[in-house]
Amino acid sequence: MKTTLSKVSVVITAAGSSTRIGGGIKKEYLPLENGTVLSRCAKTFLNALVPFYSLVNFTVTYPEGKNQKEAEEALFCDSELKSMLEESKININFAEGGKSRQESVYKALLNVEQTGCNADFVLIHDGARPFVTETVIKNVVSAILEYGVAVPGLTPVDTQKEIDSDGFIVRHLVRSSLCAVQTPQGFDFKKILDAHKKAALDKTEYTDDTEIWGKYCGRVKVVEGSDRNIKITYPSDLDKIKQTAFEACK
Repeated sequence: MKTTLSKVSVVITAAGSSTRIGGGIKKEYLPLENGTVLSRCAKTFLNALVPFYSLVNFTVTYPEGKNQKEAEEALFCDSELKSMLEESKININFAEGGKSRQESVYKALLNVEQTGCNADFVLIHDGARPFVTETVIKNVVSAILEYGVAVPGLTPVDTQKEIDSDGFIVRHLVRSSLCAVQTPQGFDFKKILDAHKKAALDKTEYTDDTEIWGKYCGRVKVVEGSDRNIKITYPSDLDKIKQTAFEACK
């Protein structure tokens, strides 16, 4: 078990096309509070980690073939974040993404490796989840230090069923044994990088990084997530942003 002197890296994924949200602007670049969805994510991670861990790398992915400057502007338009970075002396790196989330994360992990920061573990977070809490981040980190891997999750509210290709129920699932996973997903850095290298060669498309870990490394520990940790995906989610931001200010 590692101590609080562990070296941590953060990867925030913002390389998607955001086609489902519409409006012509990437969801991670949408305005929120004094900055953007993306800057809100970054500030929460800094607040949760800097006082307690050695944050040796902070990487943000941006869309393949796009200008890195757009991602920089979305982050650094937030004066509070700029002050936090200057005070903590942490630089944010940018990595061009790939054609899929899996490829984007893999390229980001390679970028972290190339910096020579020797991270002990990495937290991989969706840039479209701006209301992740410090508590969730800290719970994930605590579990990583003990188990080497962790993901936040919530038990579904609705009863879950498995259906076939024709839309008929084929299995009645036990809700208490299920969870909807969120991010950040945290991993032993060397192990998840090695797993991604293998996954890049096996011609399988994985839904998330825990699936890659599950295939090549072993079991994944689930910790309690938060119902506030929503992911912006559809236009209707914009109303959720406004509501959650309002509640956060109470």
